[in-house]
Amino acid sequence: MARFGIFSGLLLCIDTTVALFGSLDKAPLLFIPMMLGIPILFFGVVALNPHRRKQALATAALLGGLGCLIGFGQLIHLFSLWRNVGAVNLHYTRIVLLMVGVCIAYLATYAWNWSARRKFRMMFLNRSGG
Repeated sequence: MARFGIFSGLLLCIDTTVALFGSLDKAPLLFIPMMLGIPILFFGVVALNPHRRKQALATAALLGGLGCLIGFGQLIHLFSLWRNVGAVNLHYTRIVLLMVGVCIAYLATYAWNWSARRKFRMMFLNRSGG
């Protein structure tokens, strides 16, 4: 899971790089994936330490959830612009969709691992009679 956090953080940073090279105007919207990617990458590296793994992964998952909220808000804004004006910058939309996709994938993987650990712990407690 720590390696997937590192990978997700790198993907978000690459997303920002693609956004900046693909656009002539530098909007603040384009920097949001990197603002989320660097801390997720950092917490992925911290999670390689077994003593800090649980806290680092939970914090990275919180940042992934924040990325989903920000991304969904931006998508709603872009959709409302599309409905009212009729034209939206598709480059921005793709960048936001990729950010939301990476954040959802990270959250889904974290939730999957968390539930598997919990099931294993419950199974172990039932066996030991505790």
